[in-house]
Amino acid sequence: MKASFRNFMAGLIDYAGLFPPASLDIETALGNYAGYLEGEEGWMLGRCVVPATQLNRVTPYSGFRCSVIVSPGVSREEIEQLSTFTGSVEMVETRLADTVRFPDQISDQLLQLKTRLDQAGLRGVQLFVETGSAAPAAEAIAAFNSCGSGGEVISNVGYKLRCGGVEKQAFPTPERVAEVIGICRGHGIPIKFTAGMHHPLYNYSPEIGIMQHGFINIFSAALLVWGCNLSIDEIVKCLHDETARHFHFTEEGFSWQDKTISASEIKKLRRSKAISFGSCSFVEPVEGLRLLGFHGNTGA
Repeated sequence: MKASFRNFMAGLIDYAGLFPPASLDIETALGNYAGYLEGEEGWMLGRCVVPATQLNRVTPYSGFRCSVIVSPGVSREEIEQLSTFTGSVEMVETRLADTVRFPDQISDQLLQLKTRLDQAGLRGVQLFVETGSAAPAAEAIAAFNSCGSGGEVISNVGYKLRCGGVEKQAFPTPERVAEVIGICRGHGIPIKFTAGMHHPLYNYSPEIGIMQHGFINIFSAALLVWGCNLSIDEIVKCLHDETARHFHFTEEGFSWQDKTISASEIKKLRRSKAISFGSCSFVEPVEGLRLLGFHGNTGA
């Protein structure tokens, strides 16, 4: 296996089997995650995505790395669950209300979240926020991070972009995704993605009747924005690319078209900037890599 591919895919898929369209019961989802961890492709698995209100069900699986979904206000029940949870909470995710649109409003929400997570006893977690508009959120997040406002509670804050769902309107256009990636790069903040990326490359979904984003496209674009300073037009082109052979992994690095990034830089950026994506399926993304010749190969 080439180093660039391993660094690209390591811990990339946060398993969200509890959420639509899979909507598994928690026992099945946790059992799946445990099985995937022990499997041959377990190294591609990231965190187990769990609502804070169900954390007590995860307690028997103390070795799990968790990303916890909380409400923007972090309810009393959520605080109680977080404070008594003995497992590892690495990440916290939340969606801010659509009425929270301006940088000062978002800054206030971030400080409130820090206070509530502090009450829950969390330390050194990554926080990712989903909002209706990326630009004001990125501005507020960058200021929060640069001032060290998270203290010991929040290591850093990033932006969460939803890339799909069960209805057409949940899928942002490649132009919109490119814009958000560019905004996050411009403000120097991490980004993670969720939903709509069960397949490696940009593809048509007959069930929904729309083109779906590919996780190879998305993370190629995000990594190359940081490593090669792609323009917005180049990001859009990368997101649209349906040809597997255009994405090439070697021992030394990864290339798309004439843009190249080293394996070591991929590893660094995956840890700090292009973090992961949430998926209700782990099997489909992995199988997609095999079908397109990526898995265990130098590139298709």
